[in-house]
Amino acid sequence: MQLSVGTADLKDAITWAKDALSQTSNEFSKIRLETAGNELKVKAVGREQAACYSIPARIEGEGSAVVWADLAFKGIQSLSSDYSSMETEGNEVKVWSGGFTLRLTEVEDSVEFPDLPPVQGTILPSSLAYGVQRSAFAASRSTNDPEGFKSVRMNFRDSEIIFTATNRYRIARCVTKWSPAKEGKGVALVNASALKSIANSFKSDSDQEPVRIAFDPDDPEILAFESAGKLRTIQLLDPAELPETEWLFKDDYEINVIMEKEQFFSTFKRVASVADPREGRVHVDISPAKAVISVANAKAHSKETVDATLIGRASEMDFTPYHVTEWLSSINLPFIRLRMNEDVKIVEFDGQDGREASPDLSYRYLVTPADPEK
Repeated sequence: MQLSVGTADLKDAITWAKDALSQTSNEFSKIRLETAGNELKVKAVGREQAACYSIPARIEGEGSAVVWADLAFKGIQSLSSDYSSMETEGNEVKVWSGGFTLRLTEVEDSVEFPDLPPVQGTILPSSLAYGVQRSAFAASRSTNDPEGFKSVRMNFRDSEIIFTATNRYRIARCVTKWSPAKEGKGVALVNASALKSIANSFKSDSDQEPVRIAFDPDDPEILAFESAGKLRTIQLLDPAELPETEWLFKDDYEINVIMEKEQFFSTFKRVASVADPREGRVHVDISPAKAVISVANAKAHSKETVDATLIGRASEMDFTPYHVTEWLSSINLPFIRLRMNEDVKIVEFDGQDGREASPDLSYRYLVTPADPEK
């Protein structure tokens, strides 16, 4: 193998491939370099993810080599000239750029790149990032929870993808558009952390280059995302590991509360500043024309009032602070609407364009009120 390549492209490719190897054992901590036509392909296979990045190169000799990922990443990130050369010498890969020379010992290639499922359609990078960002935050981050609650369900329904995640106490549901190769339905259950990493990696790409999504609806084992020479695959979970939640979203509620988003958000954060974000409680007491937000615990008290439009009877409830603030951070509409029935067993949060507008049901968030702080 002998070639020359742009150094910036090589750094991007190595970084992309290494991201698939996070928290894997030495068996998987390898990167494969191989030529294909006028390209250099940088590949990596981890326990749950695989990655490939194809970059243009001047190929003078075809071939392939496998090296340790960490050493390749550290060494290649040190290259400073605009262009780099690479060749195999005996059992080593030699990389040089300017006056710097890097030699990497070849290792046994023990892991095969997975076979790719058929492409089912395309989605804009911004739409993929939007759907994942507004759902994955609701997944559990506890190592003690089942894998299903640490995942995002992707429901493919004709021209829509519904992203849903829950940690049992809250559910985020976001609908985005995509362009399917053919109309139909499918379900994929993906680890939330891995899906966020994948979506963020495509986020900076132009929407002129859509992301191709590949999976087999009849045998969903692998989900693949590919765009502009970048490919990432991920092992899927059994959809049965996450209970279906669609039935929890209701068409109508007996109580509606409309508030200006920024006023409510800033007030809620101020009041909640004296409560533990995950164990504390914030009390919301809603009456006609106002909502009183308060915290009362053994160490501190805080209270502030915001304007509110109430439809239905007065209500009060307690929330775990981060359940509310994380959703408010993800929404960009000027007003919010809280909807609930009179038993107040679950509260739906929605955004809307104006005080008199209808709620935007493309992004819905359910929260179970917390028990009052003792």
